[in-house]
Amino acid sequence: MLVERVIAHLKKRGEGPTVGASRAALDALESRLMVELPPSLRRFLEFDFTFASFGPKWKGRARFGTDAKAPRPRLTSVRKLAEAKTDLGWTDSKIRHKVVRLPSLPRHPWNALYLGEARRDGELVILGIDNEDTNVRAYPRYSAFDLYLVDQLGLARLTDSDRLEDLDSHRALNRELQEREDEEDSDSDY
Repeated sequence: MLVERVIAHLKKRGEGPTVGASRAALDALESRLMVELPPSLRRFLEFDFTFASFGPKWKGRARFGTDAKAPRPRLTSVRKLAEAKTDLGWTDSKIRHKVVRLPSLPRHPWNALYLGEARRDGELVILGIDNEDTNVRAYPRYSAFDLYLVDQLGLARLTDSDRLEDLDSHRALNRELQEREDEEDSDSDY
C-alpha cells in the first residue's frame, strides 16, 4: 500500500513526535464526519493524528483535532474556504458537501478532503482550492488520500492522470463534482 511507504519515509525522516489515533477514536471521528474515512487516511491517522510528521513549515495541521483520543474535526465548506483564502474571496463552485482542509505548504494551493460519496475502494476526492485575485476555484486535485501524501511530500512526481486516477467513478457518485461543460451539455435539447 502506498500509504505504508509514506509512513516509512516519515518515520525515517523523524520530523516530529507522532501520536496515532486508536480504532475507537477513528470510529468516533467517522461518526462526527458522517462518512467512512478512506482506508489510506485512516491508516495515516493511526500513525500520525495531527500531521506532526509533516514538519513545522506545513500550515493547517491538526484539522481532525489535537487530541488523538477525542477527535474534533474542523468541518467547513468551500464557500468558507474561499472567504479565508483571499481578501474578498468568493467562489461560484457548486460543491455543497462539507470538507476538511488538509495541510499544505505556504503559497501552494490548499487541499480539502471532500466528504461526499466514496468510490468502491472507499477513497474520497481531495479538492484543490486556488485563487486568481478574489475568485477562488475548487477542483478535484487527487482521487485518493495516498496520492495527496506522495505528491505533497515530494516522494514522486505525479502527472495529472496519476493524481486523478479513476476520477470518473467519483464524478458518477458525486454529481456536484462534474464540470460545468458536462452539465451544460446534458441540459441542452438537440
